[in-house]
Amino acid sequence: MRLFLLLILLNICFFSCKKYDAAITAFYLKPLEAFVRSNSSQGSNSSKITDLWVYVNGQFQGAYPIKNLIPVVNNNKTAKIQIFAGIKNNGIAETRVFWPFYSPLEFDTLIESGKTIEMPLVFEYNSNTKFIINENFDNVGNVFNNSSISDTIYQVSSSEESFEGKYLKLELNKQSIIGQIESSQSYSLPAGSENVYLELNYKCNKEFSIGLIGDKDPQLKEAITLSAKENWNKIYIQLSNAVSLAPVSNKYKLYFRMINNNDNSKLYIDNLKLIYL
Repeated sequence: MRLFLLLILLNICFFSCKKYDAAITAFYLKPLEAFVRSNSSQGSNSSKITDLWVYVNGQFQGAYPIKNLIPVVNNNKTAKIQIFAGIKNNGIAETRVFWPFYSPLEFDTLIESGKTIEMPLVFEYNSNTKFIINENFDNVGNVFNNSSISDTIYQVSSSEESFEGKYLKLELNKQSIIGQIESSQSYSLPAGSENVYLELNYKCNKEFSIGLIGDKDPQLKEAITLSAKENWNKIYIQLSNAVSLAPVSNKYKLYFRMINNNDNSKLYIDNLKLIYL
């Protein structure tokens, strides 16, 4: 019995000491904010980074919500740190992923254990990112057309509703049933790739759908349906499944579709980017 109690005490001491040692051989990163720096060819720097995926000396350490304290165990030695921006895939909290279109932040550092370093994190687009559509609607062009089945037309507007400058506005009054716009061109998108996405800012008072129309088949290949959002929201939408879903086409048009039910429905869109790696 005494031997058994002695073993328990030794175990408690061992694990307590181990935890204590880990604590005193780590320093801490405290991100103040995380944002994106883009150039003129990459469009708006609007982003919605929710998490940070951290690697230390090549080993995945964990994913941390923005502004949380991040421990870096370095045993008072130089640590090589990689930080990837994380987002909510399709805007869903349960499907958080690291965002491969932003390059990771990398640095080697030697910080005294126990210290806390506060710093902003500035990400940039991966140089391999292909921008197929990059539209902020400030320069009126013909990126979108009104669909032949739509009984309303979109407008490019600037008002107190604006997010950044001008925006696309699709409104359906009580006499309208379908509002649908389509990209004026078809685009080649890689089938089988996970990294085909649509970035945009939007707000709406009614749900709407986003998808693709292939040049081989006119049927709508819906990628997602988004619920009403009273305020402007940033979202990253994965189009990979729609691209790879049979029948696969060589090129696709992007569409936005809203169905009206005897109501006044509104959809506003800005900073639209169709991208892939």
